[in-house]
Parts: sequence; C-alpha cells; structure tokens
Amino acid sequence: MGAHLNAISTVGVVGLGTIGSQELALWQRSGRNTVGYDVSESRVKAAGAHASTRVSDLNAADVLVLCLPNLAPDGSNSMAAFDRFVADAKSLEPRERLIIIASTVPIGFTKELAARLGSLGRLVAHAPERFDPGRGTELGEIPRVVGALSAEARNLTIDLYTRAGVTTHAVEPVEVAEASKLLENSFRLVNISFINEFAELCRRLGIVAADVIDAAATKPFAFMAHQPGVGAGGTCIPTMPRYLLEAARKSGLEMPILQDAVTGNEQIIERVAEHLRELLSAGGIKRGKVLVVGASYKPNYPDARASAALAFARGLAKHHSVVVYDPIVETAAFPQDVALVRSIPETRFDAVVIALKHRNTDLDALRGLTAWPREASTSDAVSWRKDTRRPSSPAASATTTSTRRAAWDGGCGCEKTSRACCTYGSTPRATGATTGAAC
Repeated sequence: MGAHLNAISTVGVVGLGTIGSQELALWQRSGRNTVGYDVSESRVKAAGAHASTRVSDLNAADVLVLCLPNLAPDGSNSMAAFDRFVADAKSLEPRERLIIIASTVPIGFTKELAARLGSLGRLVAHAPERFDPGRGTELGEIPRVVGALSAEARNLTIDLYTRAGVTTHAVEPVEVAEASKLLENSFRLVNISFINEFAELCRRLGIVAADVIDAAATKPFAFMAHQPGVGAGGTCIPTMPRYLLEAARKSGLEMPILQDAVTGNEQIIERVAEHLRELLSAGGIKRGKVLVVGASYKPNYPDARASAALAFARGLAKHHSVVVYDPIVETAAFPQDVALVRSIPETRFDAVVIALKHRNTDLDALRGLTAWPREASTSDAVSWRKDTRRPSSPAASATTTSTRRAAWDGGCGCEKTSRACCTYGSTPRATGATTGAAC
C-alpha cells in the first residue's frame, strides 16, 4: 500500500460531529471520494449524500479517519465510541486500510486501539485535530501534528494530508502526538483559570483587570493575554486535561497546578453568580430579573454542549428569574428549564450579565435594558475600563446609599474581544441607588 499512494481513492470519516463534518469537507475539497459514517441519522442527513448509518458502506474506504467523541453524555471522559468502532470494524471486508485517529485521546491509546483492531490495526496514525469553531478558519488551514506506530503509516498520513494542502509536523513516537494535544488544551485551561483568579484579586484590590492585562500585553515577548469570564466551556479545554491527570496518577506523579486549574474552572461559575447575588442583595433585591447574554460554549458558534455560560444561567436561576438571550445557539438540545429568547427583549431587567459575547452583539442596546440614573457618575465607582470610546456610565461598582464597593468586573474588555465577560446593571427598587457594572 505504501508504494501505491495514488491507489488511495476513497477516504472514510467515522463520526460526523463538529470535527467529522469538517474532516469530510476537507477530503471532498481535495478531490477524494468520500464516505461518512455515523450512528446518528440526523448527523448523516446533515452531511449529505456521501454519508450513511450503515457501517458496510465503509468497505469502499482505503483510509478511515476516526473523529469519534471522547465524552459520555454526562460530560465525563469516555472512549465508549471507540469500543463501538472496534466492534463495527470486525464486520468490514478484511483488507489493509490506513487508520487515522483525529480525536483527542489519552497517552498510549493509539497503541491500545491498534492491538484491539488486530489485522486492521497494522497501519495506524494519530493526527489530532485542532479545529476552532467560530473563528472562521477551516480545518485544512491549521497544521496537523502526525505520529504513527510505524514509519510507513506516518509517511502515508503525511503524504495524504499534504496532497490535501494541509501543513504537517511529523513526530515520533506516537505518544508525542497524543501528549501534544493534551498539552495544548491544558495550557489554555491553566491560563484561563489563572486569569479568572487574577480578576478576582483585582476586584478585591479595587483595580480593573482588563487595564492590567492591556498593560502587560504591551510586552512584545513571553506574555500571552488571556481574558477572564465565567469559565472555559465546551468539550475540549475543560475536559481533556483530565487525561493528563490520569497519566500522571498512573505514573505516580501529582500535578497540583493542573488539578487546581480544573477545580478552579469548575468553581468560577459559582463565584461570579455569588458576586451578582451580593450586588442585587446590597440594593434590596432578593429575587431579581436577570438577563444572561450568551448560551453557547464559545463565541460565534451555536453549540451549547458543556457551555459555561449556560451552566452559569442555570445556577443563577435557582435564586433569580433568569432569561437567556442568544440569537444563534442551537435549540434542538437546549434545556427546557431555561427561558431562551432570540432577540433582545424590550423589558427591563435588574441585571444584565454578558456571559458570552457573539460577533455583532449590540452592547448599547443591552445597556438600555437597565435603568441607569442619569445623575450617576463614574467617579462614584471603580471604572470598568478607562476607554474614551465607552459612553459615560456607572462602572464596575456596587453603590448603595450607605456603601460603595467594587463589583466583580470580569475585566474582559468586551468591546475588543469575544471572551466571556460580565455586565451587571441594576437600579435597586428599594433605595433608588445604583448597582452595576457596565461594559
């Protein structure tokens, strides 16, 4: 097979979710014959004519690219989808195929899977995906790390992706490829968790986290700006680092920094919610009307799986009357216990929280949903940001008739970034004083 690369005419993609649909499109654009396979009829229908729920249709494929989920429905890490593939593969016609694992997997998993596949596992490679939904970048534009269990499998995989116009980086052994993707996700989680801790410190010190981040970002080397919010969501950043922690435990090693990042990310949602409850309570509001902006797990993308913004809204709903505004989030699997609106409401709210900011989010319209007193001045509060571009409004504060204190500001600078941030705004009914943080 290695000597006859041109004989590879058909690429099969197993799993047609977010990554699988992108992988299928990549090979279609490259001119390869394709066949997609998924157990979900809805995903197969969305993929079009070259997809099927029949595993026998993969018999035509010379290459199988595995884009299978690595999480269980409850959000825990699970490789059950690969177990099903191993069972399904036994029904395929016995001939040599190149197997490429595109999913993020635990260190050592590629070897384990190859052993379970028997004769079908002679040529197995790992080329972990790096797709970033919502960014506007296609999968084929992002370089792929390629490792394999043999030089033959690695070279075949590199040649295949190269012919599709994808830049590759070869590594060996295959565990390097596995660990590299886990490192990428863990790096992001550690930095996101840290910047959320830092924003909390800034709140307590009465300074604006966004201003500090902007200042640090003027350093032209060795600093990468991260923005605070309600936590990292989705099926990669908050979950894949668990595989590194598992590898560490098996090796007799503790990784307290990474463990604290995982724990801290889970706690930030409640921390932000508690700050909002304190702000409303300071104004005499026990159960307020709150609009949470954003429900998907990342900006400009409709998927709400493992969304930190949605988890924040659901937690807040235990104490307040909550409405979620998101114009693009998918509604098929949206929880029925959460009130969702697709356009900016006309009613006013005690607080507006921008948990996630999509492109073209109308911040001015959202500010208008809270009743800011005209006489309020930014001199009464710790400024959210000092941008002259921002309209004059109360900022990052909780001001009552008797006390003034800084609110959790999030520090995101949301006019410049799509990261999750917060906008609190309220006029407490009892005192007429201002409670809020305006973007």
